[in-house]
Amino acid sequence: MYFWKIEELKEDIKTDNFAEKDRFIYAFIYLALSAIGMEAMMHMPIENPNIWDTINSIGNIVIPVVGTFCAYKSNGASNGTDFLGRFFSINFVIVIRFMTLLIPMFIALFIYYIYAFPGEEEIVSTPMDIIPFQIWFAFLYVRTCKHIGDVKNS
Repeated sequence: MYFWKIEELKEDIKTDNFAEKDRFIYAFIYLALSAIGMEAMMHMPIENPNIWDTINSIGNIVIPVVGTFCAYKSNGASNGTDFLGRFFSINFVIVIRFMTLLIPMFIALFIYYIYAFPGEEEIVSTPMDIIPFQIWFAFLYVRTCKHIGDVKNS
């Protein structure tokens, strides 16, 4: 694995000395660091975080990391073919499909907020606004893994 030597990396890619496992490791580290970075940036302005904010943050890191690793395994791991092409294209379509589920989830969340936090009361994270979205996020990866497994031998 190269961290600085771009010329050697490019040579490995050109000479087809860049195995599926190597590609996965780069993508995996990239996705893990992206999830951690996004989570750190998104939760800096929270004034009064509670345990549910912590659970949400942990889920937003663990789910994509574990989900990506499971998708790699579903593709046959180091014996698989074109993990990155399959993962990103299949995951893209799954995300588009799952976005349609977000509409009723956000409507339900809006209604919940109206009744749970009337007036000027400060809105705080609760199981009702964390758990459904974490389940949605995890199930997105479950479906991605299933579909990658379906094309594994292709």
